Amino acid sequence: MLTDLCPFTRLQADRVAVPLDTRDRFAFFPSLQAASVDWDAAAPPDDVFLSRAYLAALEDSPPPGLRLGYLVFYHGDVPAGVALLQWMRFEGRAQLRYWEDKASNGNLGARLWTQGRRVVASCISGDVLVCGNLLMTGGHGFYFSPQYLPLERATALLIRALEVMAQGTYPRVSATLVKDVHPACNTECQSLAQAQYTAFSIQPNMTLALPYRSWEDYLAAMVTKYRTRAKRAFKKAAGLERRRLTLLEIQQAQPLLHALYTSVAQHSGFHWVTINETYLLALQRHLGERFHLIGWYRGNQLVGFHTAIENNTELEAHFLGYEEAANTTHQLYLNMLYDLVRMGIERGCSRVVFGRTALEIKSSVGAQPQDLPIYLRLQSPLWRRFCYPLLRYLNPAEPWVPRHPFKNAQLQPCGQLLGCEVGATADAGSRPRGH
Repeated sequence: MLTDLCPFTRLQADRVAVPLDTRDRFAFFPSLQAASVDWDAAAPPDDVFLSRAYLAALEDSPPPGLRLGYLVFYHGDVPAGVALLQWMRFEGRAQLRYWEDKASNGNLGARLWTQGRRVVASCISGDVLVCGNLLMTGGHGFYFSPQYLPLERATALLIRALEVMAQGTYPRVSATLVKDVHPACNTECQSLAQAQYTAFSIQPNMTLALPYRSWEDYLAAMVTKYRTRAKRAFKKAAGLERRRLTLLEIQQAQPLLHALYTSVAQHSGFHWVTINETYLLALQRHLGERFHLIGWYRGNQLVGFHTAIENNTELEAHFLGYEEAANTTHQLYLNMLYDLVRMGIERGCSRVVFGRTALEIKSSVGAQPQDLPIYLRLQSPLWRRFCYPLLRYLNPAEPWVPRHPFKNAQLQPCGQLLGCEVGATADAGSRPRGH
């Protein structure tokens, strides 16, 4: 049996046996300092987003309303796995805003359908426990060492730990969410489904493999139409200065950076969280050379920026911002995408991870969609029965046209944006480490 469940404020580093007749257990820590060296010993060496450096930056500047927590899993006395926890308040009408601009479009039936979804979204609110990182796209929520915790046992242990945390936190959460589980992880998908988690997707993650030895090789791989389009975008940005900002420059430009970010974020149809004004500065302080903040200047005026984080052999696009007028005049967003590709090639990265949103324009630079289902478990057994149809009704995914800019490229379908076919993917043994 498990020990008694404590409120969030009392859940410290007490180890909880799962169950007592095994050597596998977990401990909750409210901070990195409390997790101490055990977190460092169990965290993956090749994922910066589960490293102390990145998480310290997130702790220093968390998004408003977001709480952090850490699980360390043990096999005997050996730290053998970690999981990042986040608590947030979900307000449906505020966070599901993708119908606002469409209220006046379409026929009467479409408008009534939209209004109905608004009403339903307005009724959805509650505290949510998240295993994963709401600021990132991808499987950066948990990791287990296969040497000590085989995948099936590790997944069962994670599900049990999340159940304990969901019941033992204060205020009680309405739902538990496991973010961005790769469909190829059969064991994890099946175990979550058996634990009454419902799989759904909002939009796919857009990624670009980089088999190119140089920027010129990348452009040469394009068909004429898209190479011409790229060169036209470069000419439009010729009047701008691109510059990587130093720590001091980020500190000095901090209010403007946040204003540019906000101007873009407030028009986003769906967003999990809003970043703290000091978050980008914290990333530079803690990640150093692995963090890139690129400013775009017209004269002495900063009109846009984008950020990227080097994660082992991958370059992860992060937050950005720009003036809408500058974006229109200089095709700024498209130039930022090309700049990420150039940066990835020059840094010797294996791929660029662009994240969700703006799917069509990202595919125009060569990015391909990767479905990463999210698993949701409502605490109420009654509401759990209606979870899947409710998600289908509120699903913000929209049709889009994938572009294929490369010569002799095999056309790939953009994939399902909702649901995960459990058991229909590659064997999970090809990815033994978890996420």
